[in-house]
Amino acid sequence: MQYNFVVMKKILIVEDDISFGLMLETWFNKNGYNAQVASSLNRAKKFLNETSVDLLLTDLRLPDGSGIELLQWKNEKNLNFPCILMTSYAEIQIAVEAIKLGAFDFLEKPVNPTILKQKISNALSAQLSYSSKKTGGKKSESVSIPFLNKSKNPVMKRIYERIELVAPTDISVMILGESGVGKEHVARLIHESSRRKDAPFVAVDSGVISKELVGSELFGHVKGSFTSAIADKTGVLEHAQNGTVFFDEVGNLPHDVQVQLLRVIQERKIRPIGSNNEIEVNVRIICATNENIEKSITEGRFREDLYHRLNEFSITVPPLRERREDIADFANHFLQTANNELEKTVEGFSPEAMSVLDQYSFPGNLREMRNIIRQACLFCSKKHIQKDEIQLSEKNAFAQKSVALFDSEDEKQKIMAAIERSAGNKTLAAKILNIDRKTLYNKIHQYDLEL
Repeated sequence: MQYNFVVMKKILIVEDDISFGLMLETWFNKNGYNAQVASSLNRAKKFLNETSVDLLLTDLRLPDGSGIELLQWKNEKNLNFPCILMTSYAEIQIAVEAIKLGAFDFLEKPVNPTILKQKISNALSAQLSYSSKKTGGKKSESVSIPFLNKSKNPVMKRIYERIELVAPTDISVMILGESGVGKEHVARLIHESSRRKDAPFVAVDSGVISKELVGSELFGHVKGSFTSAIADKTGVLEHAQNGTVFFDEVGNLPHDVQVQLLRVIQERKIRPIGSNNEIEVNVRIICATNENIEKSITEGRFREDLYHRLNEFSITVPPLRERREDIADFANHFLQTANNELEKTVEGFSPEAMSVLDQYSFPGNLREMRNIIRQACLFCSKKHIQKDEIQLSEKNAFAQKSVALFDSEDEKQKIMAAIERSAGNKTLAAKILNIDRKTLYNKIHQYDLEL
């Protein structure tokens, strides 16, 4: 039997207005999320005690308390997911205080679907380090794609040696490798082995943040500097003071932001949008990419001077197919994680199931392995995962990467055609191209498509 299994992002909506809550729930479910509504503070607490979520969207005023109280309770419980507050215009100052308590953002009522979609996307995909906000930058306890501290692979052993060598310095590091190999984890290891380990580690997905918002996200803004700037905002570079900023898919940064980032590296100062004052910042910058930056320089999409400042030291992470010695250990790690997430007690893999994993090429690397093991754990009915519960799709996995095999102009035309065919629906366009949404957004940024 073949299973089509998709893990949707789970969102809890806390709203006492039943009709408005139902409208939001319907909107989320139509846009590919798994949303549920709680109508009070106590019901929200009960739900969150029993179920894990990816995001919390709560009204500020609740019949038995407030969104602020829910946020404080979330912090006390050490629950690590972003929270967005819905407020009226008159409550904006309270919402700003909530952000200081760790809320990701606030959303003004009446809700604008476009703004809602952008804020949800930022909260789920921009990967700002919530653990840093909550713990003051101390070491995060959860990393989605791990490495093995005692890898059997000789290349990986050399990578750990390079991490140990560069970590104590302030040298900028560029991490290279295919999508899903664990580049962010390398960045975290460098940070956690450095003198900056007690300050924030903030990860930014450069391929997800929209061009209109990236300057504000990185450098901050002052109230009134543009139409939607209804309050001052602290940017990533200021938030990460004395710590580390990790730019994933750095090649997708817009050209004007590249200029500003170069200035930050050279002068260690930022100027928030709309401000006349400069702020001194002391951060280490680590970046990652799975594309050929040197080609981007030749094509005029990336500044050569910035590249040299970012690439003072490089680490290339090999794909999983080149480190087969570690497959069994990774599989067992992901099984343990899946057991925790799905509340299962699967003990391991049958020899036949492990043989299937050993022989698979894993074109999606560790990220793909994690999804395969999670799915197998969900459907496992015995103590050990069996061979027929390992759902592989070599053809589909290859197709996910196939769009990148075309020459640039052909690839660009195929992306535009897919978006036109899907009437602008990026999720559907990604399915047509057999790539994931993140890859599609990266390509849209790469080719500067105005869609």
